[in-house]
Amino acid sequence: MLRSAHSTSARKPVSLPVLALVATLVLIIGYPLLLLVAMALNVGDAQALLPTHWGLANFIRLLRHLDWIRNTLLVALAGSTFGTALALLLAWIIYRTTVPGRAILELLVTIPYPVGPLVGALAWSELASPRGGLINVLFHAFTGSHASLVNVYSVPGIVFVMAIFEAPVAFLMIGAAMRQMDPSLEECSAVMGAGRLTTALRITAPLMLPAILSAWLFLFISMMGAFAIPTILGTSSRFYVATTAIYMLFQGYPPQYPLAAALGLVLIVFAASAVWLYTRALRGRSYAVVGGRTYRPRPIDMKGLTPLLFAIVCAYIVVALVLPLGILLVASLQRNSNITLSAASWTLHNYRYVLVDFPTTRQAIVNSLLLGVGTGTLGTAFATILAWVIHRSRGAGRGILEQLTMVPQSLPRLIFAAALLWMMLALPFKLYGTLFAVLIAYTIVFLPLAYRSITGVVVQLDRSLEEAGRVLGGGWLSVMRSITVPLLSPGLLAAWVLLFMVSVREVSASIFLAGPGAQVLGPAIFNFWDSGGLPQVSALVIVQTAIIFVALVVIRSVSRKGIAL
Repeated sequence: MLRSAHSTSARKPVSLPVLALVATLVLIIGYPLLLLVAMALNVGDAQALLPTHWGLANFIRLLRHLDWIRNTLLVALAGSTFGTALALLLAWIIYRTTVPGRAILELLVTIPYPVGPLVGALAWSELASPRGGLINVLFHAFTGSHASLVNVYSVPGIVFVMAIFEAPVAFLMIGAAMRQMDPSLEECSAVMGAGRLTTALRITAPLMLPAILSAWLFLFISMMGAFAIPTILGTSSRFYVATTAIYMLFQGYPPQYPLAAALGLVLIVFAASAVWLYTRALRGRSYAVVGGRTYRPRPIDMKGLTPLLFAIVCAYIVVALVLPLGILLVASLQRNSNITLSAASWTLHNYRYVLVDFPTTRQAIVNSLLLGVGTGTLGTAFATILAWVIHRSRGAGRGILEQLTMVPQSLPRLIFAAALLWMMLALPFKLYGTLFAVLIAYTIVFLPLAYRSITGVVVQLDRSLEEAGRVLGGGWLSVMRSITVPLLSPGLLAAWVLLFMVSVREVSASIFLAGPGAQVLGPAIFNFWDSGGLPQVSALVIVQTAIIFVALVVIRSVSRKGIAL
C-alpha cells in the first residue's frame, strides 16, 4: 500500500504555474551562467560575445595568477571562521545568558550588516591606516612612537573588517536556532556537575552545528565574492583577490573578458564544493534540538562573568558601529581630508555638494531610491508568487523550483553581474547601462532573501482560512484580496523594506551594469573614493546610511506587530 501511494505521488503532473516559473528561472539564471561558461572557453576574439574558437587556454593562463585564488580562499576561510566564531559568541551571550539589555543589544549587533561592507571599508581606512589613521595618530600622540599600532591595509586587517561586518547575518542564523533549542540537554549537563562554560562548549555548540555550518557557509560564499573591502583595503598593498582581479580585467584596455570569466567559474566551483561538503558533513547525523513539547529556554545566570560578557558585546558594537559611523560623520563635516577639531574646520558644505551641487551624486541618490522601490516591489511580488506556488500548490516539481530560487545565493554577486552584463549585451535591444538592467540584477541576486522572508509568513497561514472563504462562495481572486493579502501584508511589507534596504547599499551587483546615465549610490561612492575627496565621500556615505536607518526603523516597527524577521 505504501509503495502504491508513493508511486501515485510520484506520478503527479507538473502544474502549469510550476512549469512557467521553472522556465523563467532557467532563463534569467541559467542563460547568463551559460554565457559565462562560453566566455571562459573563448580562445578567439576576447571582445566577441559568442566565441568562434573554443579551448581551455584561459584556465591555463590562470596558473600564472594563482595568487588571486589563493588570496581569495585565504580571506574567505579566515574571515568566515572568525566571523562565525564571533557570531556564535554574541548569539550565546544575548540569547542564552542573563546579560542586561538583550533587546537593544540584539538590535545594535544586527545594524552593521545592512550598513554594508563599503561603509566599513571606508571607515576603517580612516581609523586604522598605517600613516594617517585616527588610531595610529592618537597612539603616536600619547606614546611618541613612530610605529603603527594597527594596519588595516594588511591581510589580518582585511579579514577583521570583513568578519565584523558579515558577522551579524551569522548571528541571526545561529540565534534563531538557539532560541528554539530544547534546554533539557543543558540542564542534564548541569545536573551531572558540568560548569556553565563547559556546558556551552560541550553541549550547546555541538548541538548548534547545523546552524553554525550554515552560517559559516553563507559567510564563506559571501566573502569569496566580496569586492568593496578587499579592493579598498588591499589595493595599496597590491593584495588582489579574485573579485579585484575581475574588476581590473574588465577595466583594462583591452578588456580581458575570457580570463575574467574563467576566474569567475573557478570561484563558482569552490562555492559549489563548499555546499557539497556541508551536505556531506551533516548527512546521516541527528541534531534534533526541538522537541514536541512547549518550552522556553531559560537564560543561564553567568553571575560574576555577566559584566565581562556585557563588555564583549559592547566592544563589538563600538568597533563595528560606533567608531565607523563616528569617524565618517566627523570626516563629512571637515573642510579637507585632514581631520581636526578646530572651529574653522567644520562645515556642512559637503552635504550641500553631494545633495545639490554635484549632479552625479544627486542623480545617484535619486536612482538608488527608485531602484530600492522597484526592487522591493518587483522582488516581493516575484518571491510571493514563488512562495505561494511552492507551498500552496500540489503538483510535482516544487522542490526543483525551490532549489532554482536559491541558486543566486551560492553565486558571488560580482561574477553573476558580469554574466548578466554579457546576457544584456547579447540582446537585440539596448538594456545595458539603464536602471532597468540594474533592477533586473538586484531582483535576481536578492530573490533568495525575499523568498526566505516571505516563506516564513506563508507557511504560518492556515489553509482553513482560505477554504472557509471559498465555502462561503468567494472566488480565488476574492479570497486573495479579502483574506490572504491582508493576513500576509505585514510580512510583505517587511520583505519590501528589507529589499529596499539591501539594494540601496549594494555595490557588487551594479558596478558593471550601472552606466553613466544610471549611476547608483554604491558604485558612486566607490568611484568617489577612487578619485579622492574624503569629506565628500563621507557625506555621501552618511546620506546612504541615513536612508538605511529609516528603513530599519520601518522594519522594526513592522516586526513589533508580530512578524518575525
